[in-house]
Amino acid sequence: MICTVILVAGSTGVSQAQDSAAVRQTAEPLKAFLRSYLSLWGKVSPDKTTQITAVTVKTNSGKPEDIVYVSGQDWCGSGGCTLLILEPSEATFKILGKVTIVQLPVRLLASSRNWHPDIGVTVQGGGVRVGYEAVLSFNGENYPRNPSLPPARKAAAVQGKVIIANNEGSIFLYN
Repeated sequence: MICTVILVAGSTGVSQAQDSAAVRQTAEPLKAFLRSYLSLWGKVSPDKTTQITAVTVKTNSGKPEDIVYVSGQDWCGSGGCTLLILEPSEATFKILGKVTIVQLPVRLLASSRNWHPDIGVTVQGGGVRVGYEAVLSFNGENYPRNPSLPPARKAAAVQGKVIIANNEGSIFLYN
């Protein structure tokens, strides 16, 4: 599987000069969608500590997919933070995955299911003492919600390209 990674916002190790036009065009609609979507999770007021790190990858079908690591008081616990996998759909986004307890790094794996790339995430904390990499595969409708439970599975080895390494380049969602 060949995937292209385009930096949207955040630090991925990919040069920002790679596609600066895509960054400017994609960032604001994505941020607006995330502000609206995350407020639907029952938050009375926006969590001003919310930060996002996002990358866009192309799937086997050639369609883009946005992978967004959401951190902040309301989005993280002892097991990790929230990862959203989104597919642009006309003027909005379709939620392909809402994954909890994700530790960094996030990897794009060479394998895929149902035309969508497999994603590797670290599972550790929140009761998991010995960390491991879990593989998240698209089942035709969505990605697994929890990387520590089936259908997510332990990776045989750490693999893939790191697309979100850390929070260093994240941006505040409500600024």
